[in-house]
This record gives sequence, structure tokens and C-alpha cells, in this order.
Amino acid sequence: MVDHEIPLEPIRRPGEQGTLGSLLWRRRSSRSFAGRSLGLDALASIVWAAQGRTADGHRVCPSAHALYPLTLSVVAGNIDNLAAGVYSYDADHDRLRLITVGDHRDVVAGTTLVDYEWLRQAAALLILTGDIDSADRHFADQPPLGTRGRRYVWLEAGHACQNIYLQAAEAGLGAVLVAGFHDDRLSNLGPKIVPAGHHPLTILGIGHPS
Repeated sequence: MVDHEIPLEPIRRPGEQGTLGSLLWRRRSSRSFAGRSLGLDALASIVWAAQGRTADGHRVCPSAHALYPLTLSVVAGNIDNLAAGVYSYDADHDRLRLITVGDHRDVVAGTTLVDYEWLRQAAALLILTGDIDSADRHFADQPPLGTRGRRYVWLEAGHACQNIYLQAAEAGLGAVLVAGFHDDRLSNLGPKIVPAGHHPLTILGIGHPS
């Protein structure tokens, strides 16, 4: 066997500003947020990147059998021209629907394991949840029997989170994924945070990095 190594770094470039290569080059997790408010237009772009629909009616993230088991909730606290509250994202009409008023960032951040102090400073928190039980039933005939569907849910959530990161990078904003939280505590905050029948998958903080 010939040991022949081909170095790729000299021919790989991050690309021009705004290209996918450039965004991947600049994508980072931000765990320190400034107190500046976030524009509603920036929030609109990020939630669309996470769960929005394209011109042909599909969503921006791939979904096994086009099941689309995810929901996206926005816990808004410091967004221009948007009252503090919890909103659900309606992908079909590209709009936010108010679920409950008030700033709930602190209580949501309080369900995390170690991220409370800084996560609550994000301008908004995005919560991805999934209907894992329905996905398991839909794909019940695929091995491992009864649990294949949840794999697809988690994969789809990963696609959505990466889209959020890349859209934030394009806008010069900070984003961070938090997977360490108490599932039961977050779910028990009520349907205003986690829809009935859904399981919390991740919390993402977005805002201006300090």
C-alpha cells in the first residue's frame, strides 16, 4: 500500500463574505451577550432559517417522509417592536403567534444545568421541541422497531440548529445551543413553553455578542 497524503488546506478557502464557506469559517458559539436589543428583522430571518418554508412548500430543513415533527417557540425579551412574551412560529404563514405575555427568559434559563447566569442575557431564547412519539409510530416498521422515528427527529433538530448558527453568523450575531437542561422542569413550565405531547430538544440563545 502506498502511503500518499494529499494536504487539502492550501486549496481550501473560506470563501467570499456571505458564502457558505465564509459562514462555516466564522460560526462560533457565543456565551456572552450584550444588552443591546435585537431587530425584529434579524429574528425573522433566524426563525425562518430554522423552520421556514421554501417556495415549493417544503421547509428549509430536510425531514424524513416530510413529517416535520418539530415546533419552534420564541421566548422574546429584548426584541425591537416585539412585546416580551412566548411566541410559536407558524411556518405555514411565516409569522409569530403570541402564546403568553411577559419576559420568560429567566425562568427558561433557570431550567439549565450550568448556563443560567449568561443564557438569560440573550435577547431571545429559541426552544426546539419534537413530537417524538408520533415519529416513533410513523416509522414503527423500521428497525430498531418502535424507536427509529426519534432518530429522525434528532437529526432534523440538528439541521435546524446549524441553520440558526449560520443565519446568525451571516447577520453578525451570536448564537449558542444549550442541550444541558432538566427536561421535566422545562416541560412542566406548561404548554406556553413546550407544546403538549412534545419533548424539549434544545434551547438556543441569540443576540448581539458582547
